[in-house]
Amino acid sequence: MKSRLRIPKKESALIRKEGSDITWSMDQEYQLTFFSDSFEQQFVNNFKVAPTIGMDLRSMGRDDVFFQACRKGYSVALSGKPIVYLSTIKRSGIERVFELSFLPFWNVSGKVVGCCMQQMDVTAESEALQLLEDRDGKYKEAQEIANVGHWNWDMMKNEITWSDQLFRVFGQEPGNFEATYEALMEIIHPEDREAFNSDVERCIQENTLHDIVHRIVINGDEVRYVHQKGRAFYDGNGKPIRMAGTTQDVTREVLANQKIVEQNKELEHFAHVISHNLKGPISNLLMLLGIYEWGRDKDSDNLMEKFELTTKALNQTMKDLNLSLSLKNIDSESFRDIYFENVMDDVLGLLSEEIVKTNTKIHTDFSKATAIKGVKSYVVNILYNLILNAISYRAEDRNPFVKISTVEKGNVLILTVSDNGIGMKLTPEREKKIFDMYGRLSGKTKGKGLGLYLVKTQVEAMNGRITVESKKGKGSSFILQFEV
Repeated sequence: MKSRLRIPKKESALIRKEGSDITWSMDQEYQLTFFSDSFEQQFVNNFKVAPTIGMDLRSMGRDDVFFQACRKGYSVALSGKPIVYLSTIKRSGIERVFELSFLPFWNVSGKVVGCCMQQMDVTAESEALQLLEDRDGKYKEAQEIANVGHWNWDMMKNEITWSDQLFRVFGQEPGNFEATYEALMEIIHPEDREAFNSDVERCIQENTLHDIVHRIVINGDEVRYVHQKGRAFYDGNGKPIRMAGTTQDVTREVLANQKIVEQNKELEHFAHVISHNLKGPISNLLMLLGIYEWGRDKDSDNLMEKFELTTKALNQTMKDLNLSLSLKNIDSESFRDIYFENVMDDVLGLLSEEIVKTNTKIHTDFSKATAIKGVKSYVVNILYNLILNAISYRAEDRNPFVKISTVEKGNVLILTVSDNGIGMKLTPEREKKIFDMYGRLSGKTKGKGLGLYLVKTQVEAMNGRITVESKKGKGSSFILQFEV
């Protein structure tokens, strides 16, 4: 006679419990020995009949997806081994993820006489885990693309946690390098360690942002530049307990900037040498032209006239070059408050003849930003050239109209100079060209095209930038933006 584990109905009622988790048990012959209320509810939904103690689960669950998912667990548990696994069950077009647990139980002789099962709906947890994995994957991809990693420094334990990408930035292998503050200092270039350490201490003591670019040395001799940013965190007593932040490899950018700086220095040196070496000969030529006796020979006069024009043009070019170089070396500490109304008084005086001759109307509105920090002569020259540009490129069928306005947006002052001139079909290449030295909007007007180049140079000298918008036949707008 086979031994069976039986539980009377009144005792099974005590075992049954409320809850969303489904619990039941069976013996070696797959006969149901107890079940929870939630099991009963699911059973009724699936088979349209109530479960009973002693019923054979194999015959009832042969064609049911849920009981099919349990078959592996039944077999393992009845062999005496506990097992837990996830199963995705689809019913009525809806997929749910369940955690299925199977636990064998034994009689006093140590023989497996049955097993207990529990089903937990972990769909929400599974989806959340999948979402976290997706986000973690995307975050790692973003770090790899930007070549930036994140770190966390536990000051109490002196342990630094690095992301995978940060190991790559520092040329280390995860698992083969123990990240501590002392180990990090060994990687930092010897000449940069003091500055790095001082910045970290300042960040901790003053609760300010840790922000520094420094060198690291990897593989013995390879030098890289990294940009470290982070902040400190404190406990309830104000004691610093950790720091966290990011580190980005900026080697390419730093080396590129260094190359540009060196090239600019070489160009400026070249320009100064050329200017100095040509200044004397040009002055001598102009002096000789001054003592030349005009009118004695017509052919000689024509030749000398061309020679004079060429020499004067060369002399003006040298002056333009020196002016451009001087503009780039301005010190921002010399900036003062410049009021636009006062600037316009000077500009209108300089352009009075052109304004009257062309019947130009000028409207100004400085009510939203009355002043700017800069150099007055620069601001005067900027507005002078932009208004003169509007007059020079006026339309033939209407009087010139120039509108000048200012506004502050956040920490930016915007100065706009708009006109109703001939405008142009603007392309990125053409926009760049008109701000180049000797670049011109067209060949229909006189002049060397130096005005807009000087405007751009003076705007940038005051930490600003200039762009242009234009529509052919409608006019142009020059937008100048300055940090305030």
